[in-house]
Amino acid sequence: MAKLHELLAIETNLANQTQKCRMELINTTFAKKTHHFGSKRVTFTPLTEGAPQETVEQSDIQTTVAKELNWIGAMLMKSWDAAYQIDVLNTVAKADVLMTEDENQVLLKDVPTTALLQLGHHLQEVHDLLVALPTLDPAKGFEQDPQREKGIYKAREITKPRGKKNQRPMVLYEATKEHPAQVQMVTEDITVGHLLEQEWSSMITPVQKSEMLDRCDKLIRAVKRARSRANEMQLDLSATKIGKALIDYLFQPVQ
Repeated sequence: MAKLHELLAIETNLANQTQKCRMELINTTFAKKTHHFGSKRVTFTPLTEGAPQETVEQSDIQTTVAKELNWIGAMLMKSWDAAYQIDVLNTVAKADVLMTEDENQVLLKDVPTTALLQLGHHLQEVHDLLVALPTLDPAKGFEQDPQREKGIYKAREITKPRGKKNQRPMVLYEATKEHPAQVQMVTEDITVGHLLEQEWSSMITPVQKSEMLDRCDKLIRAVKRARSRANEMQLDLSATKIGKALIDYLFQPVQ
């Protein structure tokens, strides 16, 4: 018996090792070392009567193609079996997404482990979206506007005086018998009315954003717990092996 997380831990290493050895056979052993599959002997026979023969060159067979195929075939069997077992477990490994710590609130029922993995990625994308949501400025006192649709908020009204510049003469020195009056034009601000500032916004409140982020975080944790439970499912390895049947069929001509 094996658990899904145990198979996942070894499958990548098996696949990488098998790929490396397969490419070495193709690019090195079968392409550049074909002399390993042959044997050669060169013998010198002198013309002098009674002189012994002499071996001047000899090379022996290092391996056979069949042996190399048996070697890589064993690795392929393990790699294929592990990948197949993961695929089989992924079809049966399921878990509920439970939303409460005591795990009695079922949000989703019997979700396959592959779907849980994708759901985790999607929820993280939504989390990034929620973080970017713009919110209302609390300092402006926004409240739902009863005169508008839900989600339209009105800020606190602000009244400001409106003025204008006005010039008037100001007597610096009164006129005397000897001198005329000295007058200077001065500028003053006078109020001519009032400005009423009204502001509306369709942003959400900071509380709403915080609540959605909290819900998203809880859901992400719930999906992770569900994946953990799904990965604990066990599989009878003896009933889920395909490698030997495939290799025996493929390499039968040299076996």
